Amino acid sequence: MQVGITGLPQAGATTLFNALTGAHVDVGGFHGERVDAGVVKVPDERLDALARIFEPEKIIPAAISFEDIGGVFSHLGAGGEHAARALAELRQADAILMVLSAFESPFVSRARGGIDPSRELRTMSEELLLDDLGVIEKRLDAVQADLKGPRTQREALEKERDLLRRCAGAIEEGKALSAVKINEAEEKMLRSYSLLTLKPRICVLNIGEDRIQDPPDAPGVQPAPIPICAELEMEIMQLDEDERQIFLEDAGLQEPAGGKIIRECYARLGLISFFTHVSGQLRAWTVEAGAPAPRAAGKVHSDMEQGFIRAETVSLADLLECGSIKEAKAQGKVRMHGRDYQVQDGDVITFHFSR
Repeated sequence: MQVGITGLPQAGATTLFNALTGAHVDVGGFHGERVDAGVVKVPDERLDALARIFEPEKIIPAAISFEDIGGVFSHLGAGGEHAARALAELRQADAILMVLSAFESPFVSRARGGIDPSRELRTMSEELLLDDLGVIEKRLDAVQADLKGPRTQREALEKERDLLRRCAGAIEEGKALSAVKINEAEEKMLRSYSLLTLKPRICVLNIGEDRIQDPPDAPGVQPAPIPICAELEMEIMQLDEDERQIFLEDAGLQEPAGGKIIRECYARLGLISFFTHVSGQLRAWTVEAGAPAPRAAGKVHSDMEQGFIRAETVSLADLLECGSIKEAKAQGKVRMHGRDYQVQDGDVITFHFSR
């Protein structure tokens, strides 16, 4: 999973990136020409519980990649070439994390006319809509040209043209494409365009340290933002691991920002986790909710999906209650499933496949 972090200049996107990944990217300059990336382990207490049962040699959590995509909105004051390059990077993300400033800063206040997260979100949303409209209009021109050619693909092209016209009309009304009603086939058609306003969105309200216990409201911001003091979280993340918990408690925080944001990313993307224990390795995997067993097997290895035979599953709750796979089998809690089985969050799975 890849999440692109962005925001207006000085909103704190790079600071939040450092807080999530433990990176040390300079937060004082303009980063419109580059993209910084970092991989974060997904915290999951269920792995600790499973480790007590399996006693694995190695534990491998699921991972999420965060990218600090600077320059997406730099054309508001700095020029367009780098912004176009950053938008191209943002199109590759599975979700967009928008950082909205809600902290006191003389520089930011002067530049934008005061603190207004709703205005910042509206500004960014309008820019993303305009970018999507450009992509759609370019594709529409190509479809119209193809319709003048051989009739072999005419029906498919007409369907694509009609869908693109609906999308363009929605954007012209100021609607994100996520609000357009489309069926599964249409969604698949649009997916290849990597349209920005189709992507799930997470909003973070970057607050001052003085508002941690009393986060300000953000009327008009949807989805509801996660209030985080990015600067403090960055400072905590750069401490030794054994010191972090002490500073979190002193700041009145129950957990680092990463846990909250990752859970929201999973929720917005409709993702769940399943677990495998093979060759001494206990591992968490991520898959879409409702995914059939062969697709989940493909997350482990493409050969498993192609040669899938069956999935041997036990729920986490049943396994913890039984205390071992052997006892879970004795109690009939381990079940065999075929290709139609939809993997459930927390399933512990052994895949059987032909090589």
